[in-house]
Amino acid sequence: MHTCVMIYLNMNHIVEELEKIGIVPVVKIDDAEKAVPVARALAAGGIPCAEITFRTSCAAESIKRIKREVPKILLGAGTVLTIDQVDQAVSAGAEFIVTPGFNPKVVDHCLSKGITIIPGCSNPSDIEMALERGLCVVKFFPAEQSGGIEYVKAVSAPYPQIRFMPTGGINAGNIGAYSAFKKVLACGGSWMVSPDIIKRGDYDAITALSKEAVQKIFAARFPHEENNILHGEEKKSLHVIEDAVCNNTVKRVITFGEIMLRLAPEGYTRFVQAEKYEATFGGSEANTAVSLANFGIDVSFVTRLPQHEIGQAAVNSLRRFGVDTSHIARGGGRVGMYFLEKGAAQRPSKVIYDRVYSSIAESSSSDFDWNSIFEGTQWFHFSGITPALGKNTAAACMEACKAAKQKGLTVSCDLNYRKNLWSKEEAGKVMSALMPYIDVCIANEEDAANVFGIHAGGTNVDTGKINHDGYKDAAKKLKDRFGFKKIAFTLRESISANDNNWSAMLYDGNDFYFSRKYAVHIVDRVGAGDSFAAGLIYADLKHLPPQESINFAAAASCLKHSIEGDFNHASVDEVKKLAEGNESGRVLR
Repeated sequence: MHTCVMIYLNMNHIVEELEKIGIVPVVKIDDAEKAVPVARALAAGGIPCAEITFRTSCAAESIKRIKREVPKILLGAGTVLTIDQVDQAVSAGAEFIVTPGFNPKVVDHCLSKGITIIPGCSNPSDIEMALERGLCVVKFFPAEQSGGIEYVKAVSAPYPQIRFMPTGGINAGNIGAYSAFKKVLACGGSWMVSPDIIKRGDYDAITALSKEAVQKIFAARFPHEENNILHGEEKKSLHVIEDAVCNNTVKRVITFGEIMLRLAPEGYTRFVQAEKYEATFGGSEANTAVSLANFGIDVSFVTRLPQHEIGQAAVNSLRRFGVDTSHIARGGGRVGMYFLEKGAAQRPSKVIYDRVYSSIAESSSSDFDWNSIFEGTQWFHFSGITPALGKNTAAACMEACKAAKQKGLTVSCDLNYRKNLWSKEEAGKVMSALMPYIDVCIANEEDAANVFGIHAGGTNVDTGKINHDGYKDAAKKLKDRFGFKKIAFTLRESISANDNNWSAMLYDGNDFYFSRKYAVHIVDRVGAGDSFAAGLIYADLKHLPPQESINFAAAASCLKHSIEGDFNHASVDEVKKLAEGNESGRVLR
């Protein structure tokens, strides 16, 4: 015997979650590769839910991938027309089924299997068939074409036990009217995941539109809450498990590269004078990892180090700041080293590398299981230094990039050209092969020119002359050639070895954003670009607007110039205060 109460108890968990979320994004996926990034973008925007429609052949595969990579997403299958599609969807990982109309065979099959089903209903006859089977939630489709919210209110009057999920024609302009009606459990909508947005891979837009939808739902449900502040149990009604979802799926970063032993004479002593060397550790991607850890981001550093005590000391130098080291491969005979002589006045700093035959340079593909390493990760970062170490590391970068894109990660690369490691020709060849996998490209005033032959017109790094229009043109050329989603440049105006002007630019494919310019007196400039990359990644993970993102990244790297060693020991609060204009350096008491 079917009763509304019995079926509702079976559906209770999913129904409660749908009501908390308030909206079910209706997603049509034409390419399964895009499924996971779309799901992560929705979760990042506060909508940990998706209905994958069976309008394409890759629907089941898309569900499977999302279920594996973003397990806390509440996942449904939509436009389900047959029993076979039900079975495919559930086998792939769908937790509920949505049909466009009321198909008795499909509905009865779901009920017999204990599968949550939300059938499409557009009239009283459909609703009564649902009630007869003990269903208490139905999809009202097509909502706008059938009379909109006023029709929902009218048709709901005789059926007090029924809740509705209006779908069809719902958008940012009318979702508030639907959400304000108590009989509406949640709305189905596709404007934040339109085919055009998905096709161009604009996941930031999905996140932004999702956030807007969440705000509109809250405003409609709680119109008397001042300043949209959530209180008590009402807070739960707007699905604040967003934070838990995001912490699990969208804030883990992997960086990959070499960490080296850094040996530096005391103060401004030259190599030929030195009798003592200070030993610390650093390296581009390790520096970025430490900065992110200091910003509170869950970050893991991947490399290969020897088993001996110096290798362990390098591991410990990361652990002390909260960087995960569980994916560091152990083996090989030596830790790479570099010697740093600090410049002063008109004498430049000097770096000498001693990293040939280092442990990571002699690594092999068997050292890194990228599918395992990238589990539960959103972001992968490396620099042009890593593939420059040799053919093995170049191959490892390619394997990592391919695995990252298969899993839907955002991939960033700091070009970081080093003439002491490889020629411009070799760098251009290897890096050009990697660039199609890159979403965010980071460079300084020389990298684009040295690696790709793309120059910022009107700029002279030797004299410290910076031309904004030249960098805009260079960014456009990089985007045209490689299709990057974002391009960021650090802009250094060298006055002397001790004093520089420092600023940055971000291009998001539409607009250009420039940070403020800082006059920096340099304590230690090594790692400034790495701290910039960390600031940019942090800002993106926190979904800061473009201008705030570049302001944060530039301020983070500005502060690094004042800190000894490779690592940036600046907090989020310190960076924000500087970005907001507090740059006097007065004593804080």
